[in-house]
Amino acid sequence: MSTPKQIDALRLRQIIESCLRRELAPKKSLPRLDEDLIESGALDSMAWVGVIRCVEAAARVPDLGARLADSPASIQSLLAALQSPAPARPKQTQKTAGKPAAPREPARSGVQAVLLGWAEALGSQVIPVAQIESEHGLPPGKLQNRAGIESVRRVAGPENEINLAVGAARAALKQARARATDLDFLVVTSETSLGYPSLGAQLHSRLLARDTCGVLDVGGACLGLINGFAVARSLVAAGAAHRILVVSADVHTHHLAPGRVPGEFGGLFGDGASAFVVAAADGASPASYRLGEFIFGCAGAYAGAIRVGPAGGRVDLHFDGEALSRAALSRLERIIADLELRTGLHRDDAAAFATHQPNPRLIELLARQMQVPIEKFPIVARLCGNLGASTCGAALNQALTVQAALPAASRLPIFLASLGPGLLWGGGVLHPSGREGVGK
Repeated sequence: MSTPKQIDALRLRQIIESCLRRELAPKKSLPRLDEDLIESGALDSMAWVGVIRCVEAAARVPDLGARLADSPASIQSLLAALQSPAPARPKQTQKTAGKPAAPREPARSGVQAVLLGWAEALGSQVIPVAQIESEHGLPPGKLQNRAGIESVRRVAGPENEINLAVGAARAALKQARARATDLDFLVVTSETSLGYPSLGAQLHSRLLARDTCGVLDVGGACLGLINGFAVARSLVAAGAAHRILVVSADVHTHHLAPGRVPGEFGGLFGDGASAFVVAAADGASPASYRLGEFIFGCAGAYAGAIRVGPAGGRVDLHFDGEALSRAALSRLERIIADLELRTGLHRDDAAAFATHQPNPRLIELLARQMQVPIEKFPIVARLCGNLGASTCGAALNQALTVQAALPAASRLPIFLASLGPGLLWGGGVLHPSGREGVGK
């Protein structure tokens, strides 16, 4: 007679096999218990993450990915993780049970910072995924089926980081009814502009900003835009600036060209820029959003999961896709959960989530994990590719444009969350101006 423990193990095995069949190729037999599915080629990293999330939901075991840690991608590892003791988790905000008393931001003597203008600029070429797969020597359907990419945006002719940055900056200034001569600071981020003068200095010259307008180039790669917002918010709160332009711009296709990096990595990226006018609240318009609290950290355990450097005519790339996909899902959800606790807001209160988007499929998995509609994630990567820091910027531009068209009383908060190599992470909340009573 089977014992209760054996029956439970059998049920878990059935769940795992059912989830595996959803990701394995048709008619492919189930693997051995100890077979590493990624090393054997049975699954790629995104499919393995899909299996993990499927098992999490079916077995009702949250944070299964965290339990797996550095375990092989095998059935045996899944069974061991499911049967291991559950790790302690911080208490989550439960909207139905009433919001807990959340820590508020410390009192500040400075003024609040608001967004008055926003814009994006994309590479002028739309490259279909079939062409990208052909250029990189990938099997047809590889990027579209596994990553959800349909096309990417690429620069053409003389287009580069500075051209895109100027286009986005001028559009954001126009929306804010501001001029470049009104700016006290430029805060600029790029992971692909490597020359001197810096991108910030070039942008200052092209916009004809005044000599007393400071320039700050900030790093962080895909986290760069959120870093820029935090810097701008601090400058405004300290009284060091009244009006700031925050800009992101990246042209990946010059660096991640076919033959320089594997297509599974390089084929995901596109080219784009975003720009936002941040100002002291005394000049805010009814359509503005207030910059709320920001949080930052670094998950050092994944510091080596991605490393990129020059290597002659190629790019020296170390890329652990499975580890990064797992880390991205768990960390992005954790950022949102931490923001909920800090602000007293609930994810259901949000109009949108402007997040990093390594690829569209990962964002679909994140939406399911967070139990929010996928429509709340402005999907940039599906048609544009991963734009680096400007992915978050383009998503935020779309969300703000939609919200600005609504009556002021109907506008809702927007959550930000992004990751950078390291594994750096950060996030924040934007609050509709005039609705400061919730989640300060």
